[in-house]
Amino acid sequence: MYDAELMAVATGAASTLVAAITTSGVEKMRLKVAHFFRRATPEQQRAATDAVDDTAAQLTSPAPETRALAETAWAQLIARYLAEHRDALSEVDELAVPTPSASKVWNQHNTGTGTFIGGDVHGGMTFNHGGASDGGR
Repeated sequence: MYDAELMAVATGAASTLVAAITTSGVEKMRLKVAHFFRRATPEQQRAATDAVDDTAAQLTSPAPETRALAETAWAQLIARYLAEHRDALSEVDELAVPTPSASKVWNQHNTGTGTFIGGDVHGGMTFNHGGASDGGR
């Protein structure tokens, strides 16, 4: 049996990881999992990366218990790994996918003489890169 701290970390990481698999894509999360489990044996590494694919396939089911089962399986896998590699505790946050930053607004002003491609620009233009729309403001 694992200690309470280890299980708390593994459970939180498992929940975050399962959510990330559904939102960030399997390939991206497979790479993150492979990096996190890099201290494991080749068989354990393969099992962990295969588990990403298995989780993605399971989460296509509409059954409400599917997510909980996936989180439990990941919590056990992560806890087992952390019990063998305590130094990996500081790296658990690598499994999380950073949330996108708020919208960024850039302003471009064309001044001077000469031809501007497309003619004169009147008004403004907003690019929302990574974040929610600002509603045209």
